Amino acid sequence: MQKFNILLYSMERVGLASDQSKTLIERFKKATAEANQCRKNQQYQQAMALYYDASQSADELTDRFLTLLVKTAPSNAHRILIVEFLSWRLRYFTMQYDYHLAVAQTLSGLPREEWLARLETILVLSQTLVSKLLNILSNVDDLSIHIRIRELLKDWVRGIRDLVEDLQSWGMSSAQASRVLEWAFDNGIVYTKP
Repeated sequence: MQKFNILLYSMERVGLASDQSKTLIERFKKATAEANQCRKNQQYQQAMALYYDASQSADELTDRFLTLLVKTAPSNAHRILIVEFLSWRLRYFTMQYDYHLAVAQTLSGLPREEWLARLETILVLSQTLVSKLLNILSNVDDLSIHIRIRELLKDWVRGIRDLVEDLQSWGMSSAQASRVLEWAFDNGIVYTKP
């Protein structure tokens, strides 16, 4: 409870503690507490739904914090640091789904399906991070930051396209990978092979 009080105090000091932010924090706390109780009572389906709701609240708060950081950064150098932090996190996800695919290639049957499911989860996490970069892109005017983010997005979508092609060539498929790639194209993130 103390960590949320500290969070609210910090948010109030920088002007982020709107009613919506407070509602998100309360929703996160309530969903997490109820999910933990459901899991203890072996009500796993209900726990899953509540954990999902809590994660959505946390993601919305992350978006709000990032928007605030970008808007209140004292210089473009600070904004570039924020972008670079996110870029390394995106690289981590890219390496993780390449790793999971490499493991899946060595397996068959249910173990392969489990590793592919993990890969798909990581794909969704990377998509969420890319949506945050798109949000920064729409809130910053600096050309160098636009160029840097566009480079990152092109690298990311190239990785997704390569993944889809690798899955096809190895006789595997992932509807989630195809959906993420379609989402990227719908959001104007395009990579064409040289």
